[in-house]
Amino acid sequence: MNDHRSEQCVRTFLDAFYAGDAPRMEQCCDDAFTSITYAPVEIFPHLGLKQSKAWIAKAIQIQRERYSSRHHIIDFVIANETHGAAFVQAVLTKRSDQRIIRLNIGEFFTLRNGLIVEYRSLFDSFDLVQQLIGEDLTGEFSIRVRNAMRQ
Repeated sequence: MNDHRSEQCVRTFLDAFYAGDAPRMEQCCDDAFTSITYAPVEIFPHLGLKQSKAWIAKAIQIQRERYSSRHHIIDFVIANETHGAAFVQAVLTKRSDQRIIRLNIGEFFTLRNGLIVEYRSLFDSFDLVQQLIGEDLTGEFSIRVRNAMRQ
């Protein structure tokens, strides 16, 4: 059964993130807050495992530096007293060249006493890299992978 308080917490967290409102995000989070974004940290060093609420302001700062606008649509949210999940469509405009980046993101939450203790997210990082550089890597890349696997 959906818990409206938890659902509102998840929605507020996501809305605040895309609005760049760190204080409002922090109000949704427990002091023991942990964030895990499943992406290659060699390419995205600001992602991966982050612990503490301090990550929130840093994440927003990085997003503002890289993207001139950020919009989102929450397609789906479900939450109970201890867990929540959301599917979000994000549209980001790169500051450097105005390229539009579109991501589908799975967002997962662990809640305790009405606050987010753990936030996990995942998206297609290969697709994101292609969008960021503006190049389709699948053709040549897939040929190189197949050749490497044969060796």
